[in-house]
Amino acid sequence: MSTTQTSEVLSKRSGFLVLFGVLSLVLFVYAYRDTFLWLYERYTNPDSHYSHGFLIPFVSGWLIWRKRDELRAMTLSGSGLGLALMVLALLLHVGSVWTHVFFTSGFSIMLFIIGACLYLFGPGITKKIAFPLGFLAFMFPLPLGVIAAFSFPLKLLVADLGALAMKALGVSLYREGAIISLANASLSVGDPCSGIRSLISLLALGALIAHMSSMSTPRKIALFFMAIPIAIVTNILRVCALILVADRFGSMWASPEHWFHTASGMGVFVVSMALLFLTMKLLEGRP
Repeated sequence: MSTTQTSEVLSKRSGFLVLFGVLSLVLFVYAYRDTFLWLYERYTNPDSHYSHGFLIPFVSGWLIWRKRDELRAMTLSGSGLGLALMVLALLLHVGSVWTHVFFTSGFSIMLFIIGACLYLFGPGITKKIAFPLGFLAFMFPLPLGVIAAFSFPLKLLVADLGALAMKALGVSLYREGAIISLANASLSVGDPCSGIRSLISLLALGALIAHMSSMSTPRKIALFFMAIPIAIVTNILRVCALILVADRFGSMWASPEHWFHTASGMGVFVVSMALLFLTMKLLEGRP
């Protein structure tokens, strides 16, 4: 076969692969259309805990792109296990949609992508990009019942510790559950002040910076779990600030409609990120 004929065959084969890839992507999006609509609704809901979900696929893609030179040098070796995982993911998706449990349908997307990588590229490449693939888990919202189960006791804990701290500073108050009564005002510690929202985002951020750091695996795991106390402590500080402004300027300042409530939430996350990076530096500096 001449060079020209070989080039034509390769060109046709490449064109077929591109067409097959586009068709597969279209079918994939169509099959998961209800799940993607559910994700969009959860991301854009005013009370969403997963507004960061839009960024997760792009971060995963960027992490894979950083390894592009290493991946090009690796040998392709497709695995039949990948095909089995893809079939399992589709069965899980069908069952989830039938029962309207979109949480498991969302995770079937990640399982399908892992299966596709195994089937098309093999175990070696899949292992190389295991973290970016696993990082996709942070884009799938937990069921609202699970979030509520964690949010309620966390809210009471934050309200209790915040009230105790302000009492120690001389502020006269009475707490009953999540309601804090002051001399001339009162405020309710709602779910946004529980810390669950910042905790979910911080866990994703903690996983990312731990992966990108040069620390040992135990220290990476420690950094990841440090997001939990950091989220709790910073939200206690937020409750303290809300109690202080409510005591000085009235309940309106602590209401969700007031700019201070929104600004304090943004400030808490900035402080949380700073503390997480500081923790990373401390862990990196220890012998």
